[in-house]
Amino acid sequence: MLDQIISRLGLALAGAALMAISVTTARAEVTLDVLYTTPGTFNALHQELARRFTEANPEIKVKFRNPAASYEEAAQQILRDQITGRLPDVAFNGINQIGLFVDRGLGAPLDGFVARDGGLAELGYYPTLAELGKHKGKLYGLPFAVSTPVLYVNADLLAKAGSDVSALPKTWPELLALGKNVEVKAGTGTTGLYYQWEQTGNWLFQSLVTSKGGRILKPDGCSIAFDDANGMWALKTLEGFGKSGMPNLGLGQARQSFVAGNIAILADSTSYVAAAERQIGGRFQFKTVAFPLAATEGRLPAGGNVAMVFSKDAERQRAAWQYVKFVTGPVGQTAMVNLTGYMPGNEIAVKTPDLLGAFYAKAPNHVTSIQQLPVLTEWTSFPGDNSLKIIEVIKHHVEGLVTGKRTAEQVMPEVVRDVSSLLPKCGG
Repeated sequence: MLDQIISRLGLALAGAALMAISVTTARAEVTLDVLYTTPGTFNALHQELARRFTEANPEIKVKFRNPAASYEEAAQQILRDQITGRLPDVAFNGINQIGLFVDRGLGAPLDGFVARDGGLAELGYYPTLAELGKHKGKLYGLPFAVSTPVLYVNADLLAKAGSDVSALPKTWPELLALGKNVEVKAGTGTTGLYYQWEQTGNWLFQSLVTSKGGRILKPDGCSIAFDDANGMWALKTLEGFGKSGMPNLGLGQARQSFVAGNIAILADSTSYVAAAERQIGGRFQFKTVAFPLAATEGRLPAGGNVAMVFSKDAERQRAAWQYVKFVTGPVGQTAMVNLTGYMPGNEIAVKTPDLLGAFYAKAPNHVTSIQQLPVLTEWTSFPGDNSLKIIEVIKHHVEGLVTGKRTAEQVMPEVVRDVSSLLPKCGG
C-alpha cells in the first residue's frame, strides 16, 4: 500500500528526497538500533522510510526492534534498557515522555545538529510543534507524527436525526443530546456519541481540562493544577458521558464500531483518520470536525510522537541525527501523512504541491488537524519516578466516571490525593 502511495509522488518526490538528506562523509558502516510503537499503524511506514533512507545513505543501516504496543510500554522498555546498557539509538516516543527520559539522563540534545544544518526554520519545522520537543530549554525530540483530538462524524446518521455536520453543536451537553436523538431515530445498535476516554490513559482527560482553559500542573511542574473549576468541569463532562448511557468500549472496539456505521459522533485522535477512510470505503459520509473548545483561551494538547536520539557514542549520534532528520523532514513527513491521519511537523512538506500541498487540497478530513495548530499546547508530562503510574491512576479514576460508578464530586479529591502523592516534592 505504502509503495503505491509513494510511487504516485513521482520524480518530484524523489528529487526532494535527495535535497532533504544531507550526504554524510565516508565513514565506517553504522547499523542503527531503532524502536517505535503501535505496529498496526506504523509498521509499513517505518519499513518503507528505512528502505528509502538506506538507499540514499548506504553507509547507515536501520535495524528495528520488535515494536512496542504503546508509548507507555516503550517507555518502560527504555527505562529497563538504561539499566542493562542496551538503549536504542533512535526511539519514537510519546510527546509527553520527553521529560521522563531527560530527567533520567537519557536522550541526546539535538540543538547542535540542528544549528549545523541551518536551524529549525531552514529545516522546515513548525515552530509550535518543534517547541514541544524541548525540555528545560534544550531540544531533545523532533515531531514525527503529531495528533490532535477531533470529532469523527457519520453524516448519514446525523441526517436521520434531522441534523448535519455544518450545524453540529459546540458544547458537550448539546452533542450528547444530539447523540441521544440519533439513537432514537436510528434504532437499536446505534451509539450517538462515544468519547475515547482511555486513549493513552490521560490524553483526552487533559484535552477537556485544557479546552476549558485549565492546566494539568502548576508552573512549578510538580503541583496539581486541575483541582479547580476547570478540572471539575472536565470531570463533570466525563460523568455526563457515563450518565448518558455511553457504552464502555476499548479503543479498537470503538473505532471498529464507528467504521461499521454504528456510532454517530466519535471523539478520537486524528491518528486514525486515514485508516477510517479506507475502512469506510464510501459506505457513508464521514467528516472530521474540530474538537470543541469550552473557553476562548482553550487549548488542546498535542498528541503523537517525537523522534529522539539515545545514542551516547558521537559517531552513532551523527548517524542517528541523519535518520531523524530524514523521517521528520519533508519526504518522511509526506509518506507519514499519506498513510496515517497524523499532522506533519514539517511545514515544507505541507506547502510543497508535489509533497503534501496537493494532498491537503483533496483531503478535508486531514485538514481539520492542521487548522487546530494555533491552539495546540503541551501534553503534560508528569515528573519523577512515578510518571507512568500517574497515567494509570488517572485512567482508573476516569473509568469510574464514564461507567457511571462514580461522580465528579467523589472523584476529584481522590484523584488529586492519589496523583499528588506520586509527584516529587518541589525542590526535593
